Amino acid sequence: MDKFLCKLTLVCPPDSADRIIELMLSLDPPIPGFTTWDAEGHGFGFAGATVNERVRGRVKKNLITAVIERAEAERLLQIVAQKVPVPHLTFWIEPVERFGRLQPLKPTRTNPLDRETCQ
Repeated sequence: MDKFLCKLTLVCPPDSADRIIELMLSLDPPIPGFTTWDAEGHGFGFAGATVNERVRGRVKKNLITAVIERAEAERLLQIVAQKVPVPHLTFWIEPVERFGRLQPLKPTRTNPLDRETCQ
């Protein structure tokens, strides 16, 4: 593999996630794909936490993860810092040894009676 791939993970408050996602979808060239999910953060203070989060001892967070080229990850971090400044945004970059699909994507047929779609 001639491209150095990495996994970029962004951890942000839920109210910032939509702005970051919108930015990632509007980039040129676009980020080829990414995953988002809800999470809970522990530690690093509770300055922006709700009363409920303080009682529970954890705060709501969103994670955004993309497997992209290392240079693109650095570029994305700079763009997010400039265009969507987010307090309490945390990130990390991990090397990716391999990335791909176990089975190639095949077009699906729309006919539910077609036996090939049931196998």
